[in-house]
Amino acid sequence: MMKKHILPLLALCAGLISMTGASAHGLNMTSANITLRQHNHLSLSVSTSLTALFQRLEWQGKPASIAHLVADEAKLAEFHRQLVQVFAEQLTVAIDGQPLESRQTRAPSQAQLRQRLEEEIAEALLPPAHTAVHAAHGQAPHEDMSHEPLSHEPLSHEEYQTLVIHIDGFMPRAAKAEMLNVHFPPALGPVLTNYSEPRSQTLTPGADGSSLKIGLKH
Repeated sequence: MMKKHILPLLALCAGLISMTGASAHGLNMTSANITLRQHNHLSLSVSTSLTALFQRLEWQGKPASIAHLVADEAKLAEFHRQLVQVFAEQLTVAIDGQPLESRQTRAPSQAQLRQRLEEEIAEALLPPAHTAVHAAHGQAPHEDMSHEPLSHEPLSHEEYQTLVIHIDGFMPRAAKAEMLNVHFPPALGPVLTNYSEPRSQTLTPGADGSSLKIGLKH
């Protein structure tokens, strides 16, 4: 009977250690893809770890874990408010010192936030992959599996980035478009940024087809 209670507890501890280890190895680094289109429309796609964001944020009455957070609707609502504040107010985007025009910040609803938090908790409780394989073949978990190699494939950044926020807006009309300044609040931790200016054009084919010529900068 005791073994039945110990195994789920060990699985939970392993999952939580895995999530903590991700933080220690920098796997939950925030990613920000910034794109300028048509010379005036700027968009940001910010991906981060919900668990890491929860750990970095501080507010009065903050629960001890995301499991406690999901169990209390009022505390979940406060976390949702804190999350929206981080991306809609504390993350600022300016062109030549002027904020974006018609800025929109698309964050998950409270119901969507709950679902993603529950998914993180469920993943922390999942048994190792080799245990699932044995279960599929009808083998008991207590059987000797020492002869089988364990999988140690590293997890990617994307597997920990469970929250994606989209922000977009237009350059201020009065701006000269000389300097872009994006400020990321401390709650987002280390941020890996990528900036691009995709250019599109329509090629009209002639008798010999069409050609695209682009000068490459080195």
